[in-house]
Amino acid sequence: MTSQTKTTAIHQESTYQMLVESEDKERSAIENFVYLLLVLATGVTIWQFSQEPVTFASLGNAQADKMTALLST
Repeated sequence: MTSQTKTTAIHQESTYQMLVESEDKERSAIENFVYLLLVLATGVTIWQFSQEPVTFASLGNAQADKMTALLST
């Protein structure tokens, strides 16, 4: 004889799915604002670094000027 067992549907959710469903909308807006600030700060940092003059300590002024002119083109 074969016995049939009743199977119950078990609803399994991944951790990611539970986090997405329980996400707070206000927190999401704050996180987006923080991410925007991080991107802007990174951009400003790169821009500031690009504006720094290039100096070559071991080269003479004439050679340093030539190198700077080559790098800036």
